[in-house]
Amino acid sequence: MNKFIIVFIVLLSAGCTKNNQEGNIEKETFQIDPLKTATVSKMDDPYSLALKIDTIDKDEYSLIVSIDLYDKSFFVSPHSNGNFMGRFALSLSETKNLAMKDSIVEFPKALESYDPFSDRQVNFVKRNTTYTQKLTVGSQKDFEVSGWIKFVIEPRCTMEKVKFVISQRSGVLSVKELDRSAYFGIFSDMVCDVYGPNKKK
Repeated sequence: MNKFIIVFIVLLSAGCTKNNQEGNIEKETFQIDPLKTATVSKMDDPYSLALKIDTIDKDEYSLIVSIDLYDKSFFVSPHSNGNFMGRFALSLSETKNLAMKDSIVEFPKALESYDPFSDRQVNFVKRNTTYTQKLTVGSQKDFEVSGWIKFVIEPRCTMEKVKFVISQRSGVLSVKELDRSAYFGIFSDMVCDVYGPNKKK
């Protein structure tokens, strides 16, 4: 009888240990870090983006960003009125070697339409669109300048971030995309509420 009780206790302890281990594994499986970049399959991408450099004149160029939209996706134009946190934006790191000149040109221009969610007129980009940004070169030496494109793509509601580099080698200017990421979780909570009047960039 005593032997039976001892065997029973040993089996029960082993079962509890196994359950605790499984419980720990389950917690680790469902623990999500919202600060990490989500991985998005290219098959699920609601858009494609291409970059190129065109020569205008000596020391003057155009950075051309072409965006094709799929599955009724859209985003807010950089020229839309209002404080839209997730609208299309292009920026370069500060340097004397390269500078942006004039405002970015959008073609075709996004049409203004009434948006019931924000109760205002908004310029939504819903067609394949090309953006042209004039650039002026301030150095004849070789250099590299980092740049970023950011916008919220709807209806997926993710902040898209495209990192690129503009390089000059032996007087030839070129552009190359370095990284592309889509942010979910805490980022979508912040940037998808683009209509809040108190939102700031």
